[in-house]
Amino acid sequence: MKKINKIKNILFFFSLLLFISFSGCIFGGGENDDLSSKSSSEIERMGWTAFQDGKFNDSEKYFNELTKREDAYLVGHGGLGWTFLKTYSYLNARNEFNKFFSLDSLGVYAPADSMTRDVRAGQVLANSALFGHTEVITSSQGFTANNATNNNWRFRFDRKITVLDIRLLRAVSQVALSNFSDAYTMVRLIDPSFETDINTVEGRLLLVQKIEELIVWLNNLP
Repeated sequence: MKKINKIKNILFFFSLLLFISFSGCIFGGGENDDLSSKSSSEIERMGWTAFQDGKFNDSEKYFNELTKREDAYLVGHGGLGWTFLKTYSYLNARNEFNKFFSLDSLGVYAPADSMTRDVRAGQVLANSALFGHTEVITSSQGFTANNATNNNWRFRFDRKITVLDIRLLRAVSQVALSNFSDAYTMVRLIDPSFETDINTVEGRLLLVQKIEELIVWLNNLP
């Protein structure tokens, strides 16, 4: 058991590399746009363009403006969540993603909508960074089915972030909660060739080591 706990701790360290690999803090130049004269769709485009350019001060400003608009406040909260993720403000990111869902009381965005899936993925990343393992399991549920929609998911505004990240972080949280059987199922979604007996201590150690290997592999993808 001590060996498993030790490897769990190492695993948590390696899981942080997932955030480092897709984060980058290049702050924008703080353009003085007169946002009141622009439509919400224009500001949304400006926000995601700034996001992709690494100008996170600008993207925060644009998405924050959208949160004040009746026709785009949900988009604003989703964009702010991802912006805060990129600047390592994980608590703020989680709060924004949670606001997206709590404020969408009318179900403007269906579970299958790309916006909903992007925000759910952001929730997984924020919760994992904050070691909210139970919350990771809940927010990642929609990515677990082995189908074309899930298997091909990528974050629209950072193509390096894929369903593999979400499933791997889910597996990390399952191990942290000692749900080895569920973690094994998740790992096999990523690598169907992996086999071990998770009913044994040795098998569980191999499972944890496999997750660690997958984290390193994922961080080295181009």
